[in-house]
Amino acid sequence: MKKLITALVFTLLTTTVVAQTITILNNGKAGGSFNARTQMYKDGLEAAGFNVKYENVGKISQAVKLFKESQEPTLMVYANNQVYKQDLFHTNKNFIMLEYQQPLYVCKTNASKGKTSVLTVAHGKGYDPQLLTDLLGDKIVLVPYKNSGAMLKGILGGDVDMMVNNQGKSFKYMKTGHGTCEASDVLPIMAATVIGKNVNVRTIRRLIIDISNNSSFTEYHTSRKLYRPSGTWMSEYMLVLELEKGYEIKK
Repeated sequence: MKKLITALVFTLLTTTVVAQTITILNNGKAGGSFNARTQMYKDGLEAAGFNVKYENVGKISQAVKLFKESQEPTLMVYANNQVYKQDLFHTNKNFIMLEYQQPLYVCKTNASKGKTSVLTVAHGKGYDPQLLTDLLGDKIVLVPYKNSGAMLKGILGGDVDMMVNNQGKSFKYMKTGHGTCEASDVLPIMAATVIGKNVNVRTIRRLIIDISNNSSFTEYHTSRKLYRPSGTWMSEYMLVLELEKGYEIKK
């Protein structure tokens, strides 16, 4: 395996340019899944012998701007729930891997059960407000949060009555006993991906898959019960394109 990784260091970039430096854009903030995933890929690339240029952007819109403008080999964790909001879609030139997929959960505090007045609902900034209103009704006030970790803190702190969050943070919430969560069969499936620019996506995929199977990632995926699809580049790409459609923002 080490020999394979060493060989990939010299072949995973473009077919015409050989380099060992790669930029990774952190589009998340501490406590969020984007940040956690970025850190693990950064560590994995460094362990594989790369000189990693780490850009701690901390904001998805700014990271997307830098990704689009990049002239260097660049990687970024991403998800299908961002594509319409950020106007950055998965293509056969940037898609590297579908890391995992998961349903979104709707959580409600014990204190809010039976409440007849307007409910406050925490949600990620990338979600379509109309989609949430269609699901939860119009007797809600939507409260956008910067990431999944901030939503969890908000509902635990009593700032909101409900939250729409990912599987991992929803499981954590249920363990506290403060409320209940249910997987939504209406909200679209979230697909976590890795995308790249100025790289050979088919070649670097082999290394990214290897990193995503290391002990850190295995613990991360297992503890959150994240479903890890296993397929070819094409099958994963086509699935992500289909899952993107669920997040189309209706005008």
